[in-house]
Amino acid sequence: MDSKIILINNKKGSESLTESIIKKVDQLQLVIENLPLDHWGKVKYLMYLETDVKQYYDDMASSKVNPMYYENLIENFEAIFKKQLNNEPIVEYINANFTRSIYGSVHMFKEDRDALEAVYHNMVRLYPDEMMSKFYEFSDKEAAVTLMTVIAPMKPNLILTYATSTSFEKKIVRKSTDSLVKTIVDIADNAKRPLRAIVFLEDLKAGRKTLAEVNNITADNANYFRSLVTQRLIPKNVSKKILERELKEQALEYVRTMNELHDAQDPVRFKCIEPLTAKEIYYLLVMCSDEIYTSTFVGAFNRMMTKMAPMQGDVFLKELEMDKFRTFIRMCAGYNKLSQFLAAIEEGNRNTLMARFVHDIDKNVETDLEDAVDVADAIGSINDDVLVDYLLAELKKDYERTYLENDKRGLTIYFLLHTLTVSIINPDQTSDDLQNELKIPPIATIPNKNILNDSGRVVEQVFFYGDEDGKSSYNSFLSNYKPEDWKTEKNDKWVTLTSIKGKPVTVYANLPLDEPGDEEAQRLLVKHLEQNNIRPSIVIHRGHSYHLSGTLKYLNQDNKIIILGSCGGYHNLSTILGSSEDAHIISSKQTGTMLVTDPIIKAVQERLLAGKDINWIEIWTELGLLMKTPALMDKFNDYVPPHKNMGALFLKAFKIQMQENKLM
Repeated sequence: MDSKIILINNKKGSESLTESIIKKVDQLQLVIENLPLDHWGKVKYLMYLETDVKQYYDDMASSKVNPMYYENLIENFEAIFKKQLNNEPIVEYINANFTRSIYGSVHMFKEDRDALEAVYHNMVRLYPDEMMSKFYEFSDKEAAVTLMTVIAPMKPNLILTYATSTSFEKKIVRKSTDSLVKTIVDIADNAKRPLRAIVFLEDLKAGRKTLAEVNNITADNANYFRSLVTQRLIPKNVSKKILERELKEQALEYVRTMNELHDAQDPVRFKCIEPLTAKEIYYLLVMCSDEIYTSTFVGAFNRMMTKMAPMQGDVFLKELEMDKFRTFIRMCAGYNKLSQFLAAIEEGNRNTLMARFVHDIDKNVETDLEDAVDVADAIGSINDDVLVDYLLAELKKDYERTYLENDKRGLTIYFLLHTLTVSIINPDQTSDDLQNELKIPPIATIPNKNILNDSGRVVEQVFFYGDEDGKSSYNSFLSNYKPEDWKTEKNDKWVTLTSIKGKPVTVYANLPLDEPGDEEAQRLLVKHLEQNNIRPSIVIHRGHSYHLSGTLKYLNQDNKIIILGSCGGYHNLSTILGSSEDAHIISSKQTGTMLVTDPIIKAVQERLLAGKDINWIEIWTELGLLMKTPALMDKFNDYVPPHKNMGALFLKAFKIQMQENKLM
């Protein structure tokens, strides 16, 4: 109505759109109406112009308006329009002035094959991922073959899929004369295991290996794993993403074997990794951080260190191109092995390595969050005060650097890491202070009202498993619920405990039936709770770490307290927060034990029955007095309370900070 287009907080963009979409379009309409064209000629060009304007309407509706695009689009209309009126070719104009907007003008020359080829070739060159999703649109053009050449270094597995398919893409792939595409086609036709052979694409293309040699390697799992490690160290390997998947899959075979033999003697348990080199064992550790048991990590780490000697630890990591070294340092810190690894480095070089551990996290947006959580977790686990002080000073350098660079995402990362590290150095700093600095919900307390359901009841769910340890843990658990205080109801799948004294609390626990009966009991209990709209606010896992995935799959946003009474539960934080982002998590960095888990649950239970808020600082102080022996205190110290859970705190705070600053 006012002959203006307004973009909020974008004066220049508003002026540009008003000029292009309103003023320029009106002028062009007048030009078309006054040209010596017949009626249908004028209608054709007015329809072309209408199609351009409709693009703006669609973009406006989805908040994707780019003023420069429309400025170019209308300029293109005028230029192409004039050339068509004069019967001039437009290919030269397309190639000389190509922008994304010329693709938006393609409706003006759909019958001009040369012009279409020029547009699609340029789009394939500049926007290959987008054009993959529009492949059918130009599959009959030469640009389709060009796309295969462009996409091959980025997605060789996709080219392999096309080459082995029966779809029309198979013919297009095989038209390519590009050496990389031809090598992939050769793999598709002649490799015995194409999905494994594609990992060796660089070697095959360069002639360093023959396909016959690759077939021999892929036929043997041990040789295949060792060759994957070699491939991993090839710089800029085009098969990087496939390699990541295959290396993890093969590494898990070793780790799961060692995990399953957790009750066996070490010579039996670790026999499978005896032939491996230190570097190969390193990849077992870092590729399987979510599944490896504490004892598996410790045993494999010790063997890696023996095989690494006399090489210095920092030299060892450099030979590995520092690949996943932050994950490795985090794991070493979490499993109390960092001091042992650093001892294998000359004293003057230890700080250099640890400085690199915290520096330049923001430089890689693909991994910055994962790396930052590794740093937060590691610093929270380091017991060396001098080292933590040093890391704080190094973090400050990056904090100042990202500020000067106006890198808001990097600044957020280093602000949070610096703040968390200060809280470790100054444990007297109150959790309220830390909470306010990080702008996160309360971390040291949970108000009682937040745990109650709509009827004012606390509902808990406990997951037990059917091995000997699980049955022992279940019996210990039940002994804490005295008949005079709790009503017990039991069926063949689960037990229900309801408080008789104090505030209303109900605890549901599946029976530790022999496998797979334990998992079936859990499934049926979860189904029963869902059908009756019963939502546990507290979830407790009782069992070994290899059972933890069975519990984690049932977590949801209703869970406010999650207690992981298992070995290494601390290393599953990101998975847990993905399901229950506001949960307070108690976990163990190493070996969980009922001698610590039971007192934690009892301390929480007493406060629930009394209708009190949950105060973790108070509970942790109280529990510390109960740990009467040095061995038990060591176990207790491996448990991480919510207000000390640095990785979880970082993830929560990062999300809030980024949302507040409108960066996500």
